[in-house]
Amino acid sequence: MKIKFNRCVRTASSESYILFLESENVGSLDLHFSDCVYGTVVFTKIFNSSEQKKIFEQIENEIVDSVVPREDFIFNVYQSEDIGMYADTISEEDRAYEPAKVKDFEDISKLVKSAIGKKRNIQGKLTEHIAVDFFNSLGYNAVRAGSYYDHMKIDVIAESENELILVQVKSGSISIKKIEEAVKSISEFNHSKEKTVAFLASEFPVRSEQLRKELSSRYGMSIQFYHSYQVLKSLPEYKNSF
Repeated sequence: MKIKFNRCVRTASSESYILFLESENVGSLDLHFSDCVYGTVVFTKIFNSSEQKKIFEQIENEIVDSVVPREDFIFNVYQSEDIGMYADTISEEDRAYEPAKVKDFEDISKLVKSAIGKKRNIQGKLTEHIAVDFFNSLGYNAVRAGSYYDHMKIDVIAESENELILVQVKSGSISIKKIEEAVKSISEFNHSKEKTVAFLASEFPVRSEQLRKELSSRYGMSIQFYHSYQVLKSLPEYKNSF
């Protein structure tokens, strides 16, 4: 048994494939590349454990190892059924022959939301690990924050002998409201060391520098903004992770 992989989508950090066994569509594969490789496999044909193992070895040997050096390959596997597809390029005339059912769209919507939610969660955790490496490279002792800091939305804690940096990490953009809320919350947190609030994100508000000065003056704390390009300059191995 040998699976044929037909690539249908490719971006800078991800790929999607349709799986064929001879001429039969038997599943799909989505891959996301960073220092590790994260994947989702959905089988629409039932394979036994031995057959699945062979497919996973094929994915690893023919796709993953040929695309990017990596430390690990982690993926979720699902057994499902093909309920069809949706595309906004299908004409109304075509729709007339096969009208969409409400349940079809509800099922597809659930699958999409689940996939997006898992991707965001994985991306968020990965970005936190990158932030830890970044602050360690600056000479701090950095770790991911524990549940004690959840109410302040603090993701990483970086310490030096005299300074405590509380870091909020965003894999995408961060809003003015989120910055203000975090600074206010951290200002009320008592600690023996000098406190600094830091934000690491791919995009900041247009008036972020003015906001930083205003909040620093209002709360009497140092506030730092780090863009993803600064992290990548220091840690280029994470170029596909933001």
